[in-house]
Formats: sequence, C-alpha cells, structure tokens
Amino acid sequence: MRYYIKIIFTSIIISLLNGGTPIEYSIVLTGGYDNNAMRFSKDEFQEASYDMALMGGAKTFDSFVTRFRFSANKSLIINDSRSVKMSTFYATSDYRDTPDKKYWSGGIDATYRWGSYKNLKYTLRHLDQFYLRHYVDRDISMDALASCKFTDRNQAITLTHRLSRYSWMNIGSGYLQRYYSRPFTEFDLDIIYLKGKINYRLKNIGSVGLQIDRGRANNISYAPLLRPSSFDRSYQTIEWFIPLKINKKLIFINEIGVSARLETRKYDAEDPNDPLHSGRSHLDSKYDLWVKKKMSENVSLTFSSRYRTRVTDSEYAWVNDLKSFKQIQLWFNIEWDLIYDKY
Repeated sequence: MRYYIKIIFTSIIISLLNGGTPIEYSIVLTGGYDNNAMRFSKDEFQEASYDMALMGGAKTFDSFVTRFRFSANKSLIINDSRSVKMSTFYATSDYRDTPDKKYWSGGIDATYRWGSYKNLKYTLRHLDQFYLRHYVDRDISMDALASCKFTDRNQAITLTHRLSRYSWMNIGSGYLQRYYSRPFTEFDLDIIYLKGKINYRLKNIGSVGLQIDRGRANNISYAPLLRPSSFDRSYQTIEWFIPLKINKKLIFINEIGVSARLETRKYDAEDPNDPLHSGRSHLDSKYDLWVKKKMSENVSLTFSSRYRTRVTDSEYAWVNDLKSFKQIQLWFNIEWDLIYDKY
C-alpha cells in the first residue's frame, strides 16, 4: 500500500511543479485475450478438465482482459541542453474469467538529460499481488491447494549515451524484490541484474536494437528444516531481447514492429529430494508483433500480439511436461495524449 501512496503523491507533486513547461498526460484503454491465463502445461489442461479445484475459481482456461493506464510527465528546464523529467503511471488489469487475476501496477521515473541521447534515469516499479494460479502447499498437505501470488518491487538506474550519428547505448543495473504471499513465502527472491543495449537507427526505415540482461536470483526465505520449503530455489538468468521498429515510408499505418525475447534460467538446486528444481533449466521465448495507427494528433490505436513458449529441461520427464507451456495473447489499445499548460 505504501508504494501506491508514493505513486499518487508523486503524481500530485508533478502537477504542482513549476518550470515553464506543460504537463503531459496519457490515458490508455486496453482490451485483450489470453488463451492460457494460468500458464497450464498440456498435461495440466487434461488434468484440470476433471479436477476443477486446479482452476482456483476460474471459469475457463482462457480469459478476456481489460486494462486501464494513466500516466503523467513534466520536464523542468535547467538550460538549453539540460533538463530533469519526472514521470509517473498507474495501471490496473482485470482478467474477466479468472477472478484472482486482478492487480495494479505503478511506477516513477526521474531522468536527468544533458544532451541528445545523453541521460541518466532512475526507475521505480511496483507490481501488486500478481496471481499465477493455485498450487499445492506441500508443507501441510499433498493435495490442498492455495492461491499463489507475488509482488514485485523493482529499482533500476540506466545510463544512455550516443555512440555515433545513428547509434546509442543503454547500460544499467537493477534490484528486483519478488516476494510471495502466504503460504508460499519460501519462494521469496532478491534479484540483482545488469543490462546493456545497443540501438541503431536504420535510415528511412526505423530502428533495431540488441539487449542483454544478466541476473542472479537469491532465494532468501527458504526454511533450514527438512520439509519442502527447505529447498533452495536460487537461479541464474540471461535474457536476449531484439526489437525491430519500422516507422518510415509506411502507407496507412504509422508504425509496425516485431521483437523476440529469449530468457534462459538455470536453477542452483542439486538436491535429489527436490526433483522439481534439481538440475532444471528452461528457455522462455516471447515473440511480439504490433501495428500502430495515429487517428489524430492526440489519439492512436495499437494492435499487438504475443506468442510465448517455455521449454523445460530436467532429468525427470514429468518435470519437463509440468513446467512447459504455450500461450497466445492479443491486445487492442486506444491511447489519448493530453496536455495541460497552466502557463
């Protein structure tokens, strides 16, 4: 709740700041569809069809989704080349057919700029009570299910600098706290990560980038006792991200883009009593496509889609089947950009 208050407080402060510049607002309404809202594997689809307890109150495997996002930003001019930009946003998501999957997120950015493609940005993000699905709480039972949710608190610092006329880089580091609600607090993680990205402007086409993130997740709360929660779920991760955006010489539409995001995760666990994590790794792939059309100076429409697959590698075939899944998401956004200039 304190993060929610901070975001609202920052929004109020931004609206009161002086600086001779207007306040820019954005309102986004989104309708979407997720064909696998709880990320079920192929075998779990079959199991849940005759054991409705696995659904955790959900009506269907898929779900329609509605989202609302409000953002605001204001620049404070220092001189001709230097400025400070403050930004904030608040968003809500509601999965109509999955009652537990209703959550909010928010964030604050502070950016110091001293030239074209030269800036230093501090980012704070909060994701509140994100529902995964119902899992068995093995500390007390072999079949009793409980709702599994986590909250993310993510802070990062990113430096952007121009490399040449057509290229620039982003480098930074961050600290992500991923804490689970009871009874799954033994999965709590502190994640330290580094990130680097090279961006290149394609003349008369658009832009392309290559980003690499490297992280270390430390499982901070597993209990030192001989029970399921005593197992260490720490892991290492590396992610590759390649976006391509085309926004030049297009007919009818203003922008089209594609991206690929590939994450490899390797767990530390080597305990044979923890077959679910011991020697396990996976490749999580996300492929995105989007098309954007500006209807007017202030209104734009965006259609996007995502195809996601997770392929798990373990010594145990049942773990491969359990933790691998496929997912398709479709989204349609309507965005209004507004300006309030009290000067």
